[in-house]
Amino acid sequence: MGGKPWAGVCKNVGQGICLVTMQKAPPFPITRAALSGLLAMFVSIGVARFGFAPLVPALAKAHWYSAAGAFWLGTVNLAGYFFGAAVMRVWRRPFPAKPVVLLFMGLTSAATLGSALNWGWGWFGFWRLVSGITGGILMVLMAAAVVGRAPSAARGRVSGITFAGMGAGTAFSAILVPLLLAKGLVFTWMLLGLVCVLATLAVAVMMPAARIEPSARHESKGLPPRPVLLMIGAYALTALGFVPHMLFLSSFAALGLHRGVAAGAQVAAWLGIAAMLGPPVLGRVADRFGFLPTLGIGYVVMGCAVALPLLVDAQFALICSAIAVGAVALGAVMLVAGAIAGMVPAARLPGDWGLATMVYAVMQALVAAMFSNLFHITGSYGLLFAIGAAAMVVAVLLILLSARLNTKVH
Repeated sequence: MGGKPWAGVCKNVGQGICLVTMQKAPPFPITRAALSGLLAMFVSIGVARFGFAPLVPALAKAHWYSAAGAFWLGTVNLAGYFFGAAVMRVWRRPFPAKPVVLLFMGLTSAATLGSALNWGWGWFGFWRLVSGITGGILMVLMAAAVVGRAPSAARGRVSGITFAGMGAGTAFSAILVPLLLAKGLVFTWMLLGLVCVLATLAVAVMMPAARIEPSARHESKGLPPRPVLLMIGAYALTALGFVPHMLFLSSFAALGLHRGVAAGAQVAAWLGIAAMLGPPVLGRVADRFGFLPTLGIGYVVMGCAVALPLLVDAQFALICSAIAVGAVALGAVMLVAGAIAGMVPAARLPGDWGLATMVYAVMQALVAAMFSNLFHITGSYGLLFAIGAAAMVVAVLLILLSARLNTKVH
């Protein structure tokens, strides 16, 4: 999975005779590949996708779009993300990875810059759709081009650095956007677009060449192997564990416990920091103990952390809960991608990881809508945390079953 250590080289010695000599293949450029993956995730997911949320209040206040319009723009972006991941799942022709990565990072940059123009909902909706499609494609593509090609002994480190880009981009947007908005929406979009352009240029310099060879249609027909399918099911259930913290923990601290905006912001900040640092830390752990065991233990920790506010509501406890959930929820993206890379042939990775990406995206959107309506009806934060904790128990059981089946297969 990490590339062939030796390669045959043909040397023509005359009269149609080819002398084949074995030469050691060049080592996989771990640092350049991992940093390229980080920047691709930073741009396509952290800035272009999750960076939209801090802008919504300003867009509504400036009368660019109503709150309902902003909601539909988010829906359009999610639809594009799903479509992009679906394209990578069904794509069957080989292609060079680096030019394609640069193409879609360039389109993401164009979408961010294009959003600076207030030319109506259709214009903005088009660019939100484009950024969603590029995000879905790059999420799957970087797993195949970087994580799937990394040596097995370093796969955790490489995937951890790669997927840390999501948390880094989200934290970057959450911190920088409120400061930039003082200079206006146009300035904010333009600066975010410039950051995307600079990141794309850096990837153009750093990213090693790679060729993606998807499975033939008959080889990838149907669902993934059962161990992978069970792991994808567990991954989808983590949306039930993550959404209460992502959407409601800050509000719980600020409003539910009457501690004010500062307390809510403190919890949200720690959640973002953990989301940024979780993938590289868990990647190191996975290199030592394996992806599936690390994922299983991580889900146990996350389940306990989701349930913690039900038992203790002290501010320190909420911060600890936010750190654990943020680290594992974002780290799980890397762990699932790395686990799939170790369980299936390299050619199946884009399709199977594409399916996992699609399922999680849909599940997260459905859970967010369901929990929002449930909270509107009941006004209970505790009910949301309880449902999330119960879902994590089921996720742990699915991971245990996946590990057991995977051991039998191998």
